[in-house]
Amino acid sequence: MKSLLDHRIKLPLLAFLVVGLCLALEHFTGGVVTHHLLARDDMPGVSNYWGLVSVPLLAFVVAYVIHRNRYKKTTSEEKLKQHEDVVFKRFIAALAFGITISLLWELRLESVLPYLILLPLLLAFFRPVHYPECLLGFVLGMVYTFGGILPILIGTVLLIIAYLINRIIRLLKRVFVPKA
Repeated sequence: MKSLLDHRIKLPLLAFLVVGLCLALEHFTGGVVTHHLLARDDMPGVSNYWGLVSVPLLAFVVAYVIHRNRYKKTTSEEKLKQHEDVVFKRFIAALAFGITISLLWELRLESVLPYLILLPLLLAFFRPVHYPECLLGFVLGMVYTFGGILPILIGTVLLIIAYLINRIIRLLKRVFVPKA
């Protein structure tokens, strides 16, 4: 049986469906939101409609990268299933993180967000969190509250910083921790 990751076009279609449902809900509950840069009305705005393009495009790129990496490492059926399980767990963890941030924003608990958004950077000191499935989960978790563009921008910046932190820590370990 083929998994969702083997069908690289189904993941973007699923993302399109999720964004479309969020936009329909927005449309029927007061209108589709336009987010302004730096949350200032005098700055340019980006409509949540752009999520219909940006999120499926992100899902397509993520599906491609996961598919490519999956077969690069091994072709054993058992290892492929293990890889798929790990990818799914990372996706779910990032999805839960994105939903948590969205809920805190919706509940007007913004004072917690500057600290919570640093969690992936803290985790990067101990393990890699810079995977494409993490970015997709994070974006889909935030798409209803923040649209499709803002989460991609924030998530990409977090991913890059987490990658740099993780690489520096691994380099320091190699240099300062003797091999046993």
